[in-house]
Amino acid sequence: MKKYFFRNLTLITFTLLSSYSMNAQVRQQVSTNYDRNSLSVLMLDAGDPYSVQLSKLMDSLKIPEKYFDNSLNISTVPIRVDRAKIAETDSYRKIVPQEQVFEALKQSKVANLAIANWFDRKEDGSFGVKTLAERGVYNATDNDMLVATASKRGTAGLMDMGMGLVDKSYFIVLDFAEILSMSEQYERDSIPADQRTMNGFQGKVNSYVYKLDFSEPVAARFFQDLWISGESDNKEAKRALFDQTDFPLVYINTFSEAVSSTQLNPGQKGAPAVQRSSEEMLESLMDMAYENSLLKLENTTDEFRVKGMVHDVNPIAVKIGRKEGLKFDQRYFVYENRQDRNGNVYSKRKGVIRSMSVADNRTLADGESEPSLFYQVAGGQIDNMGMFVEQKNASGINLFAGYTEGGLSGGGLRLEILLSPFLYEGFAKSGPAKGMTGWKIYLEGAYGNQEFLYDDGLAKFGFYRGSLGISKEIYLTRNVFLDPFVGYGLEGGSPPEDTGESFDSQFIEIGSRLGINIMHNVQLMPAVNLYAIVKSEYLETKESEPIKITYADQFDGRGGAGLSLGLRFMF
Repeated sequence: MKKYFFRNLTLITFTLLSSYSMNAQVRQQVSTNYDRNSLSVLMLDAGDPYSVQLSKLMDSLKIPEKYFDNSLNISTVPIRVDRAKIAETDSYRKIVPQEQVFEALKQSKVANLAIANWFDRKEDGSFGVKTLAERGVYNATDNDMLVATASKRGTAGLMDMGMGLVDKSYFIVLDFAEILSMSEQYERDSIPADQRTMNGFQGKVNSYVYKLDFSEPVAARFFQDLWISGESDNKEAKRALFDQTDFPLVYINTFSEAVSSTQLNPGQKGAPAVQRSSEEMLESLMDMAYENSLLKLENTTDEFRVKGMVHDVNPIAVKIGRKEGLKFDQRYFVYENRQDRNGNVYSKRKGVIRSMSVADNRTLADGESEPSLFYQVAGGQIDNMGMFVEQKNASGINLFAGYTEGGLSGGGLRLEILLSPFLYEGFAKSGPAKGMTGWKIYLEGAYGNQEFLYDDGLAKFGFYRGSLGISKEIYLTRNVFLDPFVGYGLEGGSPPEDTGESFDSQFIEIGSRLGINIMHNVQLMPAVNLYAIVKSEYLETKESEPIKITYADQFDGRGGAGLSLGLRFMF
């Protein structure tokens, strides 16, 4: 088993390095521009089951602070959809053609409603610029403020920045294409009555994303032909013309995913003492679909990824914070723009950083805003001579595959989940908190076989073990870190013959891994482990009474210190 593991480990490492070398040759320029987008969230209403209940819950969806809230006075968009016909060609996702969604949005005049929000349209059809000016000032950075105060117009010039933000108005349109209650799903799949243990909802949700096109030609026509103020002529004609105008929308993307919100039925082991209502579970399902759509939008759309200049080093500081939706221990890439021999500008990644403080900058910029602080987890030296950062979301989930020799030997997998953001929001909430970075909870499972005396001869026992614990990354250099851990686990051993016998133990594990970056999201990790057996039992059969034993007497040399080696993949 060891031979195959280390052979595969070498092959995987070589493949990763080759892939990294090939990808490093792709040269692209990363935009340094970032402005706040505005969001409107809508739901397609095709008269599907649960449409009425879901539409009543739309007001519960909140626009994150990272965006301007451009909520409209409608929350649903009627659409005529032949679900059965769509399923003939797209049985899994059931995506409505984007042209059909576009037509439904046009009929509901969502673009007009968004523009009316931006320009404070009143009942008489007249417009104003209060919202536009306020958003322009709020969007300004410290650098914008310093430039503005040095100009003749002063900070009044910042209000003009709001005009460019109108073109950054986005619409997320949720389509609950197929939602079934668990009872309906059990009936559809003919699940036996004794296996119908859950209640709640499951289904598929498609999210269609569009952007308002308020480019210069569109804006020019709006101000020339449709703008109404106190002194305007032909107010009624312009008002009617605005209502009749179809402002253009641009299709951005479609996201699809399965969602569920379920709970165990009363009487089932582990069922909640107080059952959530159907409305609460539908609301949870809707929240999940909405939040996942936003995450996918950030991951796939450049305009939704936060960017900022490196303001300082030692520690690394960037003037972004809660206003930009920054989270604790969130990942950012650091870039530097360079020029090739042909004069083409490209961006070279210089490092990877994570936040260790989140500045509360939800105020107007004054030129002296507090920066958020970061620590480096990969790459080379970072400076503040033109380098910039870009948001690169990570899932906070890591997977380690390795082999342990000695101790409780065997090959295993470790799943890690980042805890730091929850610790920070629960305890610190503000200020630097380097001690809270890199905390993870892990779940590990392993299997190994080893020869021991059994029935006056040697027999190869199989050992299964699992453990739960916590660990903390401590960076020694930019690309090397310690990862001490402590956990509690169970191990079961059985002889090769199916005799029904089993040897069960409980253990405490402590140790430390050394992380060495191969890539920013892949590490080679040797480790020292110590396993302390705290309880052991022997069962002749599953029904027999357990007999306490001494593990070391039964399995001489199993337990104690061990060494391991493996790869960790960060997602």
